[in-house]
Amino acid sequence: MKTTTVSDKVLKLSSFNLNLLTTFCLIYSTRSITEVSEILDVTPPSISHSLRKLRLHFEDPLFIRHGNTISPTVFADDLYIQLKHTLEIMSDSVDRSKQTNNRETLVIYSPFSVAVHNLSSATLKIKSANLNYKIKYIETNLGIPDAVELLNLRKADIVFSAAPVTSATLKCVLVRELRPILVCRKDNPFQKTSVSIEELQSLDLVSHLTADQVIYQKKQSLMAMLNKTHVSFETNSLMMLMTLLSETDCVGFITEEGFERFQQVFGLRKLDLQFPVQQVNVYLTYRKEMEQKSSFMLFLNSILGN
Repeated sequence: MKTTTVSDKVLKLSSFNLNLLTTFCLIYSTRSITEVSEILDVTPPSISHSLRKLRLHFEDPLFIRHGNTISPTVFADDLYIQLKHTLEIMSDSVDRSKQTNNRETLVIYSPFSVAVHNLSSATLKIKSANLNYKIKYIETNLGIPDAVELLNLRKADIVFSAAPVTSATLKCVLVRELRPILVCRKDNPFQKTSVSIEELQSLDLVSHLTADQVIYQKKQSLMAMLNKTHVSFETNSLMMLMTLLSETDCVGFITEEGFERFQQVFGLRKLDLQFPVQQVNVYLTYRKEMEQKSSFMLFLNSILGN
């Protein structure tokens, strides 16, 4: 019987826990033992224990603590460069062993209403181009995590925000400008087609809550200009906001795209403003490495309308 000689290098690896290398790369990427513990769903002490093993094995501290952060040593920088490519090749090899009918989940985070995004065409593109994707859309108007953190920790593939994101590993694209407009139900007792600041101050306003800092600041600037306008209800739910506008005499700001989509369903009409309102930029951010996947670029272009 023909036998194959076992590589000495492979034999050496059998006595080393390769999971430690994954842990090292995650610590290097996040600079946080706590975040790595959350990613791997283990306790921070177990990550610290793995780091101690790595330090003993390589005879190098690997990371030096500076206040609340940790910085890699020169040895750790070189080790990460060597390991990153190798581990990615290993990961690709493992992925190829999966069943072909398993769909890859694309996670999208956004503080904006669904009216902002052209996800319907993106969903159609998945079917027409036979892309092996399914979409997980998370609309987080309150408490949305930092976009860079979401993407670098692989918790999201696409993040929408009102502020541009600057990072060497991320690509940020201006998608469009949103124009807020004032709407109310068609049978609202206020029957004028336009409204002044003084007239708006006599009406009840429904306000849409968001944790996006840029939107929040522009909203605060608007409320300061409106001065004594009475906010009767605040909600982070687009559905609740639309319901209140359709069933009460309240007025509220939504996007022009949202009005075009939902005016018939909720029986809304537009009120022209006799004062200026700031527009909001919408940025889409994703990891640059995703550009290597032609299927992802097809999906992305369907969102961007290219």
